[in-house]
Amino acid sequence: MKLTVYEQIEELRLQMQRIASGKDLTDTRVIGVSEKLDVLINEFYATRKIKGRRGGPV
Repeated sequence: MKLTVYEQIEELRLQMQRIASGKDLTDTRVIGVSEKLDVLINEFYATRKIKGRRGGPV
């Protein structure tokens, strides 16, 4: 079963918290997950914006 964008965001957010625990926030692994999270968040909001224009639920 494919995860929704929201579910993917939540999984990456938790993953980033686990990785960042005890590490510097500029650690390459933390930054990598953060960048993926940024892409998904942008996708999430772009999808909501499109749905709002169609008159559907936001």
